Amino acid sequence: MDFLNDLLNYYQLSKEQYEIMTRPLSYGDLRFDYRVKGLEPLLVRIKKAIASKEKIIVYGDYDCDGIMSTSIIVKVFELLGHPIGYYVPSRYIDGYGLNVRRVEEIAKKGYSLIITVDNGISAFEAISLAKEKGIDTLVVDHHEVQGDKLPDAVGILHPFVSELGEYAASGGFMAFVLATALLDKVEPYLLALAGISTISDMMPLLGYNRDLVRLAIETMNRNHFPSIARLTGDKNIDEKVIAMEIAPKINAVGRMDETTNINRLIKYFVSSDTADIESFGSIIETINETRKALTKEVVESLEAIGDVPGIVLKLDIKEGLIGLIANRLVNEHHVPTIIFAEDSTDKTLLKGSMRSKEGFNITKAFGSLEKYLVTHGGHAFAGGLAIHKDDFESFKKDFIVLADRYRFVEEEIAAIPISLNDINMQNYEKIRTFSPFGEGFKEPSFLVTGLKAANLTFISNDKHLSTIIGMNVKLLGFNISRQEVSKLSYIDIYGNMQLNEFRGRYTLEFRVSSYRANKLL
Repeated sequence: MDFLNDLLNYYQLSKEQYEIMTRPLSYGDLRFDYRVKGLEPLLVRIKKAIASKEKIIVYGDYDCDGIMSTSIIVKVFELLGHPIGYYVPSRYIDGYGLNVRRVEEIAKKGYSLIITVDNGISAFEAISLAKEKGIDTLVVDHHEVQGDKLPDAVGILHPFVSELGEYAASGGFMAFVLATALLDKVEPYLLALAGISTISDMMPLLGYNRDLVRLAIETMNRNHFPSIARLTGDKNIDEKVIAMEIAPKINAVGRMDETTNINRLIKYFVSSDTADIESFGSIIETINETRKALTKEVVESLEAIGDVPGIVLKLDIKEGLIGLIANRLVNEHHVPTIIFAEDSTDKTLLKGSMRSKEGFNITKAFGSLEKYLVTHGGHAFAGGLAIHKDDFESFKKDFIVLADRYRFVEEEIAAIPISLNDINMQNYEKIRTFSPFGEGFKEPSFLVTGLKAANLTFISNDKHLSTIIGMNVKLLGFNISRQEVSKLSYIDIYGNMQLNEFRGRYTLEFRVSSYRANKLL
């Protein structure tokens, strides 16, 4: 078989498109500031503020994208020789976005310019108040614009308002565009932070997002950035390390910390003091381990969930965990899921996180449940909402009816047929030429047919498939048990190739995602 040609067909790419997609990139390819509209008012206002020695504050957000965005802007002003203030709101004290109370405090402290990052596009009241108090606002955001309504800001940098292109971009991406324009060059560390933000916020890895992430990963592996290395154990970085190790650790601080100590994360990413980085790096690790343990504990404590069309639960847990629990349950039970917890900023409300899959559109569901919603937002398969506590039972009943009406669509797995002999390092390296993989450009899935069930081996009391094939290549399938597989004579398996690193040794694995009975043998 022509493995490369099969991959091109899988992604519906021509040879020419593949060559363009995998071409060597330079920092010159990332001068997005040349192509966006509306950047000039931001640059003029910032340069005026620096020349006049004005007090400037950047107002960020508590998720990974928000932390990266804030760090990029704080760092670029440091490089320009004009240190600024910063504030990342607490999920538990402030909630999301620039608010009136914080504008009042900003005014009292004598700031004359606010730069919002990863928020601001819908902060109409807060930005109007700032203007009344003589404070200008610059908005650097990527969230959905509410119709054609824009805040009364001096300047707005937004992927669609600024006509960046056809793809969504992260807050960190837009902050990087502004930073690059201010410096008139690409700063490697700021590029690294923008790459982390793009993957953490699940932006489509296509077009300019793809170029930015490719170069960000190359830059991280070519340079030793202490703040990033501390979160990875100094290992080689790819898109999986960012998505599975770096981003969750950063997000954990915002999820778990009920004080404004999340602002220490900005110091962590801006500081060049290795002792500070090591000290707070240990705290980040501890917070993340607590987050994992609590999530596991909550999931295991839930009562058995039967065959239901939808899941709606009200739990006595930290608000920052509801999205993680919802995501876990939608993947386990394959039905639309909402997890509610008490809103930490308004005890009369429940804050919810909803997860779904193909067949049940969350934004359309919000339209059907609008009478209950105090606030809501999101996209087709993930969303957030708030309802009054007294409405919970009625909301739950109506949601279950809606979920029963719109069942998930069973997706047919697109996969490349291969043999066991095709699972080798040479082909794995061909796959990696298509990286980075992620939202909008998933890893290729493969299908191996006709495996004799009796020849397969299992581990952990026969709960997980683990079979060595060929030259030390492992078939690994979690929660694929001997008990289930032994009911069949021959099986077909779906999965992808992964390189596993353990104590400096690399082994190739075929990670089995699902299996089916072979109907021909």
